[in-house]
Amino acid sequence: MARANISVDKAVFDSFAAQAMLEGKTLYAFTNEWLEAASRISGLGGKSKEAYDLWRSNITLRQFDSIVLPSDFVDEMVARLYKTDKTELLKSFGNLGRQLVGVLKIVAGDLDELSNLVKEFTPFTPIKTFETKMIDDSTAEMGIVGVGKRVESTECCYEFLKAVLNGYDFDVTSHEIYPGTIRLTARRRSEP
Repeated sequence: MARANISVDKAVFDSFAAQAMLEGKTLYAFTNEWLEAASRISGLGGKSKEAYDLWRSNITLRQFDSIVLPSDFVDEMVARLYKTDKTELLKSFGNLGRQLVGVLKIVAGDLDELSNLVKEFTPFTPIKTFETKMIDDSTAEMGIVGVGKRVESTECCYEFLKAVLNGYDFDVTSHEIYPGTIRLTARRRSEP
């Protein structure tokens, strides 16, 4: 067994030692466990930020009790439902956004944090680009690419997003939808 001294910042050491104690492990065992995991991740080309983002995404996905399905399959199912009952389908996506916004606000308290959260999730979704830009204190522009391959699924994603933004006290004032792409402007509701 090799032994080595590793220098770390005091705050990192204190936090690491406290976590070892919380898990009821010696600092030696806890350090070996985490260094082994870090070494394996790094050896496969992973980065520490990616590992943290993956963990955070996994924890957040558990809150939603979500399942992962291939995007082509979902697009096909959405297109079939859209033909059958477009109004009810769009309403369902809006309802889903309203249901999930409470959990989203726990993880991401404002629009900037929500934008960062979505970016963390892009490895798990078909989303290629998610850009949010505040024009002023109360107006946001969003551009999203990768929200479905058909206009039907993109329109459903728009209804979901509109409901989520509404939960963050923003109303969509204008939007453009093309297959796989949404551009919108939203304005924060003024305080009553």
